[in-house]
Amino acid sequence: MDRAVEDIPTAPVDLETEIAKAIADLRPVLQRDGGDIELVAVEGDIVVVDFKGACSGCVLASVTLAGVRKRLIDAIGHPLKVVPRSAMALIGKEVAA
Repeated sequence: MDRAVEDIPTAPVDLETEIAKAIADLRPVLQRDGGDIELVAVEGDIVVVDFKGACSGCVLASVTLAGVRKRLIDAIGHPLKVVPRSAMALIGKEVAA
């Protein structure tokens, strides 16, 4: 029986793996400006990241965060909340590294 490629079921892609891949694709852009980003955790629809280097404490970090969120939503295909680890600490929520 001949089956087309689109007829063959595929295993579901792990959400955290897809998010990690999308963030890895963004890292060189941030690194060119002396910054970096690290995926800390994925908890449901919340993605926790850690800004490093020039991104840490940058006045444009919120703009960068919005760009990261948009790229992740484009890559994953559904809404996500992207928050910096520092914001999680401000609301008293611990995030495992």
